[in-house]
Amino acid sequence: MNPDRELEELLERLRRSRKYQLLPEETLRDLLSIELRRQPKPALALKAARAKLHNILADYLGDLDYPSASRELQAACSAADPEALPQLCRSFLQQHHSTRERLPYLTEFYQRIFSVCGPPQCVLDLACGLNPFALPWMGLPVSVRYYAYDIHPARVALINQFLACSGRQPLAEVRDILLRPPQIRAEAAFLFKEAHRLEKRRAGCNRGLWAALPVRFLFVSLPQRSLDGRRDLRERMQRLVAASTQGMPWQCGQMAFARETVFWIDKGAQPPQP
Repeated sequence: MNPDRELEELLERLRRSRKYQLLPEETLRDLLSIELRRQPKPALALKAARAKLHNILADYLGDLDYPSASRELQAACSAADPEALPQLCRSFLQQHHSTRERLPYLTEFYQRIFSVCGPPQCVLDLACGLNPFALPWMGLPVSVRYYAYDIHPARVALINQFLACSGRQPLAEVRDILLRPPQIRAEAAFLFKEAHRLEKRRAGCNRGLWAALPVRFLFVSLPQRSLDGRRDLRERMQRLVAASTQGMPWQCGQMAFARETVFWIDKGAQPPQP
């Protein structure tokens, strides 16, 4: 069969699944194209692409009921109580494994990050998940431009609703950062607990992604232990960062927290935004 025809047929089969219907077509095409080249049969390519989508979607880490969350957010934004919105944000962060782990040290987490890069005027939150709901603990003025990128349309819509009701520009966008790295110049970019999962999608991809970002500081958070707590991942994560930065003219450092390590990468001064 013609390779283009095979790709279109497999794409249509993925689209029949409600789980994948709203994901960016560029992501589905990329996964299928890679697996069609790697696998001897289309059926095996589809199976391998689904396995990678399972890792990308990461339902096992938890998520929100987005229609319900949107209604709760609207109510919190209309409430007279100034604590209503931060309390709701905390409840959102509780519902995903990565952000739930960070809650005990959330304020310290961002204080230490911004002590490295200084007060930013622009931040990129890459493959952001629910992390934008940590904004009440970041201490960033509403004048700071906060760009958030994720492949889940419902999540991006909720983040934009939150940004708008917080008095910020709704700058969240549905984007596959691996295929289209953002080209917004920024003082800081976050890639939290995602780089190791990107490696499962495409080995070695972080090196090109990090190099493509026109940012001064990149903060890469990686887990210290496996989800079940049984395996120590620190050496493996050190190797990932070393391989992604080897030979680059960047200054690097790291900060250890209770459940994760944040690797900071100073890429050097960037020219001003045109």
